[in-house]
Amino acid sequence: MDIFEEIIAIKGAHVSAVLATVVEALGSAPGKPSARMLIKADGTTVGTIGGGAIEKKITEEATELLGSNESKLVRYRLEDLGMSCGGAMSVFLEPLNPAPELIIFGAGHIGSALSKIGKMLGFAVIVVDNRSEFASKERLPWADKVIASDYQQAIQELSFSPTTYLIILTHKHAHDFEILAHCVQKPFYYLGMIGSRKKVEKAFQQLKESGISEKALTQIHAPIGIDIGAETPEEIAVSIAAELVAVRSGTKIASLQSISDE
Repeated sequence: MDIFEEIIAIKGAHVSAVLATVVEALGSAPGKPSARMLIKADGTTVGTIGGGAIEKKITEEATELLGSNESKLVRYRLEDLGMSCGGAMSVFLEPLNPAPELIIFGAGHIGSALSKIGKMLGFAVIVVDNRSEFASKERLPWADKVIASDYQQAIQELSFSPTTYLIILTHKHAHDFEILAHCVQKPFYYLGMIGSRKKVEKAFQQLKESGISEKALTQIHAPIGIDIGAETPEEIAVSIAAELVAVRSGTKIASLQSISDE
């Protein structure tokens, strides 16, 4: 498998890596311009930029960048690294991060529209619904994964990380609360639930009574969506997607006051 096939493979596996590319080689440097090496999260590498101390140093530099979004250009005089060949090398380090996962609980009208928009926005989209007639690959062909399962069981089987986006918009308030109670205790980057302010206040009160801290509650976005005057399921999906983009970019937003799924 060559380095480009490996890059495709790691993206499909949703793991991080760093691509090191030689952009300048002076003197007797072992790595030539355009030589590449892929440094994976498990410490293994594919390809080479010349071997020896320079490769070890670049691997260390790359490991520090894993999971970040910051590229880095480094330059080394090889004699400073104890390499007798002399010369110098400049290497560009580029993090390759998997698309953040967007897990949507609820495959109704809003969930369907949001899953399509989410895919267009670069998310790896997973849709979960306990109704098999709604949660099907035929109905949601653009989703990376569609799960027809009991919500609690699905949550136990799903993977959560600090980069995960979670959206709750099922067809029943009881399901929404059940999912929220479980998800608020998982690692996530964004957690949002659809609903009226009255519904949200009731859910938060129940969470407090169950022992969820005030600090944890402040991490929940509810009601979700940016106030754009949305009325149709598609418009509401757009308002939610806009909030996701705003959160991803660190932009302050004004959320919707009241929205509900159909």
